[in-house]
Amino acid sequence: MKTRLWLVGIALCFVSMTAYADEIPKIVTSGLEAYKTTGFDEAFNIWLKGSPLESDKTTLMKLKGPFTQIESMYGKMIGYEVLRSIVISSSTTRIYAEIRYEKGPLFLFFDCYKSPDAWIIPMMKFHTELDQILPKTP
Repeated sequence: MKTRLWLVGIALCFVSMTAYADEIPKIVTSGLEAYKTTGFDEAFNIWLKGSPLESDKTTLMKLKGPFTQIESMYGKMIGYEVLRSIVISSSTTRIYAEIRYEKGPLFLFFDCYKSPDAWIIPMMKFHTELDQILPKTP
């Protein structure tokens, strides 16, 4: 009996983790992995592919510039963690994440939109101060 309960518990944990992973559009994690392995230029290429920001050079510079500053202050990226996924609608999900550097974290959110072709990121925001990114909870 105990063995069956244990197996049911493990199965529920696996289903729960799989459901959570399914809520994270691959465009987010692919960009985070690219950042970790090849740098933020490739991450931005992935994150902005197909989005309204992809061809806007001014916005690209405004997004990439702070990453250079953050890396010069905080050091090399050493990892990341997806903190939360909030499904807004059947076509929109907000993903909160943390990028870990040698000397501190960067917090971000990605607004992911399911276009007719694929998931895209029409909006992202990042800051070193947690309360500038995560919503306040009561």
